[in-house]
Amino acid sequence: MIALFLALIASDPPAPACFQSRNEAEALLQLDEDAFDQGENGWRMIAERRDGACMVAAADLILDYIARHGEMLERTYLAHWHAGQMFALAGEDERALDQFRLSYRTGEETEMTAGMWNAYVDGTIAFMEGNRGALEAARSDLPSGPYTNRDVLDGFLNCFGEPYLVAYNPECRQARED
Repeated sequence: MIALFLALIASDPPAPACFQSRNEAEALLQLDEDAFDQGENGWRMIAERRDGACMVAAADLILDYIARHGEMLERTYLAHWHAGQMFALAGEDERALDQFRLSYRTGEETEMTAGMWNAYVDGTIAFMEGNRGALEAARSDLPSGPYTNRDVLDGFLNCFGEPYLVAYNPECRQARED
């Protein structure tokens, strides 16, 4: 009996459900910012497992990355944004909103790109809060064209009232004829 107990203590604990090994999360946290955030083998690898629990695990991993690397990150706002998206896709709206609110770009208010980004954040938060008027106002602050995310806000308007998981899909970005 004692031998069995000692064998159980000595064995490695199982890997969390969304990770292939118990060391995978630690390895991901060691990546540089670009590899972790934009690479195929960063947090996105966990999120792509397409399970709500894995999206939450990916968001929590991003938050661990922010906590570990803090001041060294060049794009902390984007890390918070991606954590918010993962929480929103998993239906954890309050946690998503907390992260979206941390994703505003500051110190660059005069730059067009920061202003556009912040309008996108405003629109997303308005959608999540069910505030159509604020969503429409944020959308009107964005010019048409690539890289403005206006199409995403169009999708939120087209699928207003649906969960983020539905409204974020490309199908909602197409004009609806209801």
